[in-house]
Amino acid sequence: MLPLFLFTFVALVAGYVVRDGNDCHLYPEESLPGAGPMDDVPSIYEAFSQCGHSGRVIFEEGTFHVNQVLNTTGLKDCDVILKGELLFSADIPYWLANSLWVVYQNQHTAWLFGGENVRFIGQGGSFNGNGQAWYTQNQNRANQPGRPIAITFYNSKNLVVDGLSFIQPQFWVTLIWESEDVTMRNIYVSAHSDDHNGCVNTDGGNTWNSRRVTFENWFVRNGDDCIAVKGNSSDIYVRNVTCVSGNGMTIGSVGEYPKFPDYVENVLFEDITIRDTMQAAYIKTWQGQPADHSGNGAGGGGGAGIVRNVTFRNFDVENSALPIQISQCIYTEDGQNCDSSRMQISEITWENFKGTSRYNIASSIHCAAGHPCPDIYFKNVDIKSINETRGLPLTHTDLRYEVYQCANIVNQNTTSGIKCNLWAPNNFSQLVHRNVASHGYRETDSPRKRAKFALRVFHKVADVVQEVKHMLIAPFIRT
Repeated sequence: MLPLFLFTFVALVAGYVVRDGNDCHLYPEESLPGAGPMDDVPSIYEAFSQCGHSGRVIFEEGTFHVNQVLNTTGLKDCDVILKGELLFSADIPYWLANSLWVVYQNQHTAWLFGGENVRFIGQGGSFNGNGQAWYTQNQNRANQPGRPIAITFYNSKNLVVDGLSFIQPQFWVTLIWESEDVTMRNIYVSAHSDDHNGCVNTDGGNTWNSRRVTFENWFVRNGDDCIAVKGNSSDIYVRNVTCVSGNGMTIGSVGEYPKFPDYVENVLFEDITIRDTMQAAYIKTWQGQPADHSGNGAGGGGGAGIVRNVTFRNFDVENSALPIQISQCIYTEDGQNCDSSRMQISEITWENFKGTSRYNIASSIHCAAGHPCPDIYFKNVDIKSINETRGLPLTHTDLRYEVYQCANIVNQNTTSGIKCNLWAPNNFSQLVHRNVASHGYRETDSPRKRAKFALRVFHKVADVVQEVKHMLIAPFIRT
């Protein structure tokens, strides 16, 4: 420990900051003698105020109680080191009323963070979003207004985020917004629900209006997209990521807003491990005719743009319900206007993509009739149903082979390399929970009702599977 005469103490309502030159050491309020849990946000603001430019903000060990929103943008040449736990309060009414707006899909965030030449380094530190309170309160609703993203990296350049853990996030874990030259590596995400409600919308990483972003060495167990590349994102590199029980790697959704075109270009997903997910690698766009705009992210469409030069390479897939998909009609009630998308998709490749599907479908690629997709390629793609690998029969279907659905692929019968053997419906669900038959995949419920039910069932089953796996291996782990 440094001599006390080097320290400048800053008294605060909760917690305290110890300054040593350009370093600000943060200690949680509850570490003071006789103190109990209080809000550490005032001391956090004080530390960033003193050391956010050409300095270091160091969260020491202990639990920091985050009971208010944080806005620490405009940092410059700053290192942030997290050794302790950031515990976000479960005061849901407060967060719903006060979370910071991030524009996209009317989303909000608990922490807006950003700057130039900034590093956010985890040294055993973690974010705890008190997510179970949100999963129970939310009751499987999509994109609840005010439900906050854990942290949004905004207006940043030359940003490195390394070694952070996110436990039970409130909503999406991270969003990279209007930023460039960002690297996020060695990230751990764990979201699961302990009751009958799922942990919906717990995306791991998201990009929007950003370029030159790298995601590397992630483990994500969640209830939604593992890594999602959203509109106006380019030069995105995703490498060495393991996704468990969520939706895998995603482009989209894009084409939601008629007045704001979306462009996604030059994206590489590489060396990806997929386990017990709904999807593995998929692209989702909105239909071309706007639908209901009243929902928070659950209505819209009509936007134009392109998705171009995307590669999904070296995927190891196990038990994915729908490993590969292009859908240009998401979230549209009863499949209205499903061939009207204004998004042009081209130059998409799945390469060295191997593993097992939960049902008898490996892929469903439906490009909008008005914008057929050129240059769609399968290279060394080998997906088998998990029943086939176990020598078990396929149930509730008259098909005895792996289904590769296709529609409106320009090079389908020439250079695509896709073993197309069934027509892809334009409103084929993102959420599959049974085998496909020769007459297609039909149920009496609307796609949205079917999807909501399937999502609840899927995530509960995935949670049970993970718990059973843990119980089986726990006796063999040395402590």
